[in-house]
Order: sequence, then structure tokens, then C-alpha cells
Amino acid sequence: MTDKISVIIPVYNAEKYISDCLESVVRQTYKNLEILLVDDGSKDGSAGICQEWCKKDARIRLLQKENGGVSSARNLGLQEASGEYVTFVDADDWIGERMLEKLRACIERDKSELAICEFREVNSGDRKRLAWKQSGGKLSDNEEAEQGRKPAIYGGENTSALSVKDYVENCLLAGNTRCWSILFDRKTIGDIRFPEGITIGEDLLFLVDLLPYEKMVSILKSGEYCYYINEEGAMFSEFRPSYMDQITCWQRACGKIGQLYPEYVYKGRIALFQASLLTAGKLALLTRQERKEKAACLENCIQAAKEAARDRKAWKGLPAGYKVKGILFLNFPSLYLDLYHMWKCGGI
Repeated sequence: MTDKISVIIPVYNAEKYISDCLESVVRQTYKNLEILLVDDGSKDGSAGICQEWCKKDARIRLLQKENGGVSSARNLGLQEASGEYVTFVDADDWIGERMLEKLRACIERDKSELAICEFREVNSGDRKRLAWKQSGGKLSDNEEAEQGRKPAIYGGENTSALSVKDYVENCLLAGNTRCWSILFDRKTIGDIRFPEGITIGEDLLFLVDLLPYEKMVSILKSGEYCYYINEEGAMFSEFRPSYMDQITCWQRACGKIGQLYPEYVYKGRIALFQASLLTAGKLALLTRQERKEKAACLENCIQAAKEAARDRKAWKGLPAGYKVKGILFLNFPSLYLDLYHMWKCGGI
């Protein structure tokens, strides 16, 4: 444990969650940590809670900035990080107490540039049952098993190492585009930063930009990261212009992946097609009048879907359900949105 790990936690209006997150981080069995809390202009009591935690643990440091979004917060954390390794944790999530120890061991074993663990979706009920709230820090055997904190198996069926090419095909282009639940070698990141001004898909572009500097990626098949399903979060809110970012990001990613691994770009176009229909689905939930006001957004969805569908290999690789929806959407977009609205909202 001689190498330091910098844990970067963007914080924005997270007063309900940040203590649970920090409790899980300070309890890590890997002790050589630098915990950087980046307060992105919170308007609630987050900053005060963070300051109290700084007093309790000398490894914690609070950085404060004007609100600029999660990418700018992570970038400030990267600028200030002094560890040989870096990981990102969202303020409303928490992690298993051996996650960093396990991921660091994977990197050492495989000589890889990053290690990824699986994650578990958790909800408010899981938050209420957190082990440290129940037992004052003592875990029962059942709680250990439930939290995914059993000792790691560093070889065999619970771990694997992939070439970067296999990682692109089987992870990145299979939907694993998150930057959390990953331990990065800081040297690999170098001067690469998250794209600012983008709120959906910024993780994907960051990971794609790292590809030329990677050779091996470690996979830990254990749900060490607990991803909180927040029904107030962006993915559950009504349409807003920032939803178009996921289309923009997949278009950019396809261009970059096409330069490195042209044989896999069709998989990126499958994801682009799906992102276009998902975004159109958000538009469909608006009233007809609101949809008229967002006509440019709909046109962008249509053009992106057409761009992806022109790749015959991508079209062939789409799930059957997406092909059926896609045919209707591309030929009769207004009808598609009306039917989707009726299905989800009842009436037009």
C-alpha cells in the first residue's frame, strides 16, 4: 500500500448522501488515500458537511469552485490529485470497503493501466440498511456477503485481463461507459480531461481519449461499487436540451474509435442509433406544442438515426425491437412520437 490513491468526489447539493459516501471511502482497507471533495457550487449544506469530515480525517481535502458541472469538478480534482492512482466516486453512491484494495491488486497482477469492477444498483431502502448504521461498524457475515465485501479472489474465474482491443469490443462498446468503479493509473491519464459543457456521455469521451495509452485492462467480476438509483436524477427527469449530448458524444466516439479500431465502429453506430431513439422517446413525452418548439432536436435525432442505419452491419446488429421501432421512427417520426406518448402518458 505504498502507492497513494486519489479519490475524487464531485459534490453538488448532496447533503442527504455525502456522509454515506465518505463513510464508505474512509473505511477502505487500502489506507493510503487522498480524498478530494470538489464542491461544485452547492446551494445546500453540502460544504458544511464536507468541512466537518475534513476535521475528522486528515486524508480529506475540500476544494470549492463555482458551479460548472461534473466534468469541471472532476477536472479540478485531477489537477489537484497527487496520487499514483485515481478513482472517481459520485457523492450519492458508496463503495465496498475492499474495492480499492482489490482493484489495486488487479493492476499489479496484470500490469494493466486500469481496473474495473462491477456495480450493484441500490435504492433508498439499501441506504437505510447500510451496515455501519446498523452495527456501529461491525459487520455480520450476512451483511458482508450482501455488501459484496468478501475477500477478493485475485486469480481464476472472478478476474480477467483484456487487451485494450478486447476491452473496446466487449466493454466500452457493450455499454460500460462509466468512469466510476474504475481505478486508473495516473500516468495513463496524463493531461487528458473530461469534456466540459457536456452533461451526458462525458464519461464515454474521457474513456475513449485514454485508449491510445492503454495496453491491458483488468476486470474484477464483483459488485464492489453501489450505484444509487436516484429518482430525482437526470435520467428520470423530463426532456431538456442537454439530453442531446448523448447523441453528440456517440457521434464523436464513433469518429475516434473508427481511427483506432475501424472494425468495431459499427458497434458504436448501434449505440448511436439506440441513443437517438431513447432521446426521441424523451421528446415524445412532451405535448405536441412542446414538441413543435423542439423541432430542431427531433430533426437531430432523425439525422443521427439515419447516419447510424446507413451502416448495414450496424443495422443488422440491432436488436429486433429496435429495428421495428426504427423503421417506424425513420419513416413516420411524428406518428412514432404520438404513439409513444399515448403508450407512456395516455392520450395525446
